[in-house]
Amino acid sequence: MKYYAHTKNGCNEKDWQPLEEHLKNVGKLCSRFSAAWCSTAFSNNLGLLHDIGKYQQDFQRRLHDPSIKIEHAFCGAKESRAYAMPGADYCIAGHHGGLPDIGTVTDRADENTLQARLKRVAQDYSAYRSEVSPEKIVSNPLQLPQARDIVSAKKQFAFWIRMMFSSLVDADFLDTERFCNDKERMFSEADFSKMLLVLNEKISSFPCKTAVQKARNTLLKQTLSHREDNAQIFTMNVPTGSGKTLASMDLALELVKKRNLKRIIYVIPYTSIIEQNAQVFRSIFGEDTVLEHHCNFDYDSLENADTAQKLALASENWDSPVIVTTNVQFFESIYGNKPSQMRKLHNIAQSVIVFDEAHMFPALFYQPCLEAIKLLVQDYGCKALLLSATMPDFRKWLDEFGCDSLNISDVISDKTVFKAFERCVVEDSGPVSTEELLGKATSHTSALIVVNTRKAARELYNRLSGRKYHLSTYITKLDRNRIFSQVKEALKQGEPFVLVSTSLIEAGVDLDFEAVFRERAGIDNILQTAGRCNREGKRDSEKSRTYVFDFKEEDLRTKDKHMLTKQYVCTEVMRDFGISDKAIRAYFDKIFTYGKETMSEYDFVKFMTPTGFNFASYAEKFKLIDDAGHSVIVLYPDDAVQKDIIAELAKDGRKAKRKLQQYTVSLREYEFRKLSEQGVVSQRDGLCFLTNFSYYDPDTGICLSDNNTYIF
Repeated sequence: MKYYAHTKNGCNEKDWQPLEEHLKNVGKLCSRFSAAWCSTAFSNNLGLLHDIGKYQQDFQRRLHDPSIKIEHAFCGAKESRAYAMPGADYCIAGHHGGLPDIGTVTDRADENTLQARLKRVAQDYSAYRSEVSPEKIVSNPLQLPQARDIVSAKKQFAFWIRMMFSSLVDADFLDTERFCNDKERMFSEADFSKMLLVLNEKISSFPCKTAVQKARNTLLKQTLSHREDNAQIFTMNVPTGSGKTLASMDLALELVKKRNLKRIIYVIPYTSIIEQNAQVFRSIFGEDTVLEHHCNFDYDSLENADTAQKLALASENWDSPVIVTTNVQFFESIYGNKPSQMRKLHNIAQSVIVFDEAHMFPALFYQPCLEAIKLLVQDYGCKALLLSATMPDFRKWLDEFGCDSLNISDVISDKTVFKAFERCVVEDSGPVSTEELLGKATSHTSALIVVNTRKAARELYNRLSGRKYHLSTYITKLDRNRIFSQVKEALKQGEPFVLVSTSLIEAGVDLDFEAVFRERAGIDNILQTAGRCNREGKRDSEKSRTYVFDFKEEDLRTKDKHMLTKQYVCTEVMRDFGISDKAIRAYFDKIFTYGKETMSEYDFVKFMTPTGFNFASYAEKFKLIDDAGHSVIVLYPDDAVQKDIIAELAKDGRKAKRKLQQYTVSLREYEFRKLSEQGVVSQRDGLCFLTNFSYYDPDTGICLSDNNTYIF
């Protein structure tokens, strides 16, 4: 009997993919992807065994009749144990649905744990032995440094399973894609020496006359002087505006070139900075070299259709020389459990990973984030570069979180040139009333007020007179971009105005205000916001002020417990150290100390049992973005472009949904419920739409009650 893995539309059975061919192809690809950390025998076996359940008679019948239901993944998981393959059962059992929890021996066969799946009864699949020949594993397949203790060894093994799972599912996807499309995907290659030359030519073209320009050049030289360091982690603590984007890319290219690494991954917390930095890198290295990967990016926006298709495919497994992505994409690819998330994980190995604004790893997840970095640099040939203008004491907290014994290089040791980037004075104003705040803000030609809640931002905006602007995530990206353009024009023309915003303006926004007012938050938030004051250095820094304030009105203060902690600690350290390196380190030390017990709940050790690992449960807990919110698409009455995009949902839902991000706002549960109760929210194609435009103001965003009765 001939056994097949995949059919092809419109083709006779003789043109289907033979199962033997698929198993052997996946084995070879899996071995290629994991060669640096796994024995060839193990990785090849993984490919050979992953689909042996397709040798069941009902699966072969299913290829002719899709209505037949039969499971196949657990068969290879069972068989892998006979070949002494530790961890392979997780990978094979989960290669379609995701890495499972280990479960217990009492689990029923119809449950989703690994132990349950291994109890399921299959039809005869022994015919695989006539077509493929896995070999029994007789030595440790993990090609990794020896762990120092049993807990570290278990964590190392769990991470290795993730890497092997990634290698398997990407190999499976790629071979299936090759067969179905009659076209083999080319693996990316880059001339990093040429890229380094192009970047250095770009940097050399910048003038070096002013004090700021000379200081940037000095910091760049300091950074590059560490390119020969035998370090696993590099830290780069430099002020805002000091040119860290290009300096860090310069160092990353040097490291990739000298150590023969594969790619550069630039990880950033804000999509606004991602878009900005990705465009900078594209302008230097070319469109097809830089993969921008986040939920808002529209590949169709690229001019070249071939490049757009190439990058859309590369986003699936990060096979690209330069990747610019988010903290969410990066860390959930590591700690998720779904094939679509984890497929790219093996391509993170042997990379330089640049973490911009490294202090902004989500607070509750600092321990697993640092542990992931430790394992990547220790076991998988990566180099990490941590950037920040407000740098915690990473050496101390790597030790505190059990991620010590790493070689760390601080690339900026001489900070004497930092003075050139001090463009304003930060002053603590203490409690102020709304009237005092607005009166002081309107006395300046251009003023920025940044507050902690959307409610406070809207309240201040409504109380302002004269030219005013408002920014928050109640407003769609489409309208935020319009408002940014209006603010830039007002600054250019020297027109007096006040902009009231939430923290979304803190980073990645190139605006320059005469005065800045920041509601007390974390010291990192304050310094980021201060970077918008006298940003271009055209005014006397001693006369340029960023005012830190607290609201006297209780109803405008935040109720968020985490923010209240940040405010309390900020007050303490500013009282003791003012604004300084000591203040920054003391701030993070206190924040981490307060939160350490809560953070420990996200340590993967809590999800290890005496018999195995609970991958699925940990993936459910490891959510960097709270899923409790609701994304709602605002329907604009006269937007023909939006109507065309909505019409595309039926044809290409994924692409259309990405384009609709610019019309989307995020609401809390009670806000969404209130709009739903008023009958102005509808659902279609798995999306929520605000159908009554009178519940949305283009200048202030979502309203929870309407101003007229017009419904469309």
